[in-house]
Amino acid sequence: MGTFHSLETPRTHIRRFTTTDETDFVALIGDRRVTSTLAFDEETTTERGAKHLLELITSFYDSDNPILMFAVEEKQSGKLVGATGYNSLDEDEAELFYAVSPDYWGQGFATEIVAQMADYAFENLPFTTLKAFITPDNEGSKRVAEKNGFESQGLVKNLNFSEPVYLYQRSQNK
Repeated sequence: MGTFHSLETPRTHIRRFTTTDETDFVALIGDRRVTSTLAFDEETTTERGAKHLLELITSFYDSDNPILMFAVEEKQSGKLVGATGYNSLDEDEAELFYAVSPDYWGQGFATEIVAQMADYAFENLPFTTLKAFITPDNEGSKRVAEKNGFESQGLVKNLNFSEPVYLYQRSQNK
């Protein structure tokens, strides 16, 4: 995965984070509307925690065990609008995660991002199954997953969440 540098969707550029993203990254991760549905602990959503996470992400990109989290930048404005990435679950499976700034909710950005990230994973990575863990109240994220061929497997326990979450899954042949 060390060779990943960027992907394009019609309206976004998915790229590695850089230290110049710090202000926007801290704002995104600190926005409870965004992170309340993600598996971040309270410390990570603080300014100090978000800065530390960004440092980890950028320092590990070219390592043997990279953190696979990427910036989503709107092409037209160059503004950071979200983050996406993969969390390897085993040799064949990965969690595909995505978060978009509330200013861009309901405009199809997440749907574009997930489509491109799923295609990239199945074409370039060893994963044959992608999973998305979605909190029960996150209707928008459920729609994004369904629009991209992910099917609900129902509520499951996930150690990263305090309450059961919906597991959406897509296999390579979809």
